[in-house]
Amino acid sequence: MNETMGQIIRRLRRDHGMTQEELAEILGVTFQAVSKWENDTGMPDISQVVPLAHVFGVSTDELFGVSNKSSRDEVTQICKKAQNCLSQPLNSEDLLRKYRVLQEGLKQYPNDTFLLMQCLETGLALSYPENGNLYDTNNGQTIFRECVRYANLLISHSYNTSDIMRAHMIMVMLHSAYGNFKEAHQHIEKFPTRADYNIHVMYRYFAHWRKEYDKEIGSCQFANMHYIEAILNNTTQLAVTFMKTGRCEDAIRTLKTELALIQFLFADDEILPPIHYREQGDLYMLLAEAYLRDGDREKALENLGKMVDYDLNEYSKITEATETNSPLLRIKAHEFYIKRIDRYSQTSAKLKDKRFEQLNNDEGYQQLIKRVNQK
Repeated sequence: MNETMGQIIRRLRRDHGMTQEELAEILGVTFQAVSKWENDTGMPDISQVVPLAHVFGVSTDELFGVSNKSSRDEVTQICKKAQNCLSQPLNSEDLLRKYRVLQEGLKQYPNDTFLLMQCLETGLALSYPENGNLYDTNNGQTIFRECVRYANLLISHSYNTSDIMRAHMIMVMLHSAYGNFKEAHQHIEKFPTRADYNIHVMYRYFAHWRKEYDKEIGSCQFANMHYIEAILNNTTQLAVTFMKTGRCEDAIRTLKTELALIQFLFADDEILPPIHYREQGDLYMLLAEAYLRDGDREKALENLGKMVDYDLNEYSKITEATETNSPLLRIKAHEFYIKRIDRYSQTSAKLKDKRFEQLNNDEGYQQLIKRVNQK
C-alpha cells in the first residue's frame, strides 16, 4: 500500500530525529500544522513543499510519494541494523561493526545523505586519536581517509545546511589530528565569523515583528539549547587542556563552575539531566582526576562518590516523560534528558579506569567499587 504524504513526512521527520515542534520551528509554522499534515487532515501549502524537501534532503517527488519508497525503507533498516551492533559500555569493536554495516549500505545507496552522515559520525568516533578507548588503533587512519570521501560527498549532495557544516567541522577535527593543516584550514574558512546566530535566532526576529510571541519564546529557547551545549563542550575541553598542561587548579575551578552552571540551569528540577556526560568524559570523573593530579585524594573520592550517586540513583529515574521546568529551555523539555548510548558508560568501567589506580588501597575507593558491584 502506498504511503500518504502525511506518512512520508512523519517517516522522514523521525528518520532525522526531529520532533514535530522542531520541524515546525524550522518551517515557521505551528506544530499543530505539522500534526495535521502527518495525520492527513491537512496538507502543506505549496510554498512549503520545497523547504520541506530541503530540510529532509529529498526530492519533492519523494514527498509526494512519486519516487520509490522502498529505498528509503531499506536505508532506515540499514541504520537500525547498524545501531543494533552497539552495546554498553560502548567500545571500538561494536562501533567498527556498526561502521561496516553502514558502509555496506552505502554500496547500495552511495549518495544517500542520511547514510553518509551516519557513516561520517561513526567514522569520526573510530578515527579521532583522542577519543579514548573508542579510537581504533588498527583501522583509524584508513577510516580517516574514508571519512574525507564521505564528507566531500555529503557537502556536495546535501541540502541540509546543518549536515554540511557538521561535515566541515568533522573535517577540521580529523585533518588537524592527522597533521593536514592546510586542508583543515580550508574547512575552517567555510564557517561564519560570528557564532551567536542560527536559524532559531533568525526566527526570533521574524516572529517578533509578526507579533507571534509564543513562536518568539520558542525560538529563544531553541537557541538557548544550542548555546548551552556549545558552552559545555568548550568548557569541558578547556578543563581537559588545563590538565594536559599541568594546570590542575585551573582545571578544578573550570569543572566546578561547569557543574554549578548545570545545577543553576536546572534548579527547578528534581532530577538533573545527564548533560555532565560529555564527549570528553563524565564531568565528575574528570574533576576527580584533576583533584588526584593535584594531590587531593579526599576530594577525588568525594567526586567519584557523586558520580556513583548519580549513575545508580538519578540516571535510572529518567523516563520518556521526564521534562525540565526551566523557563530558559522549556520548549526543549525532554531534549537534555535523552539517554545517549554514545555518552553513557558503565559506572564500574569509569570507576576502575587506570587513572584511579593509585586509589586501589584506599578503603573509601573499595567501598565505592563494592557498592557498584552490589547494584
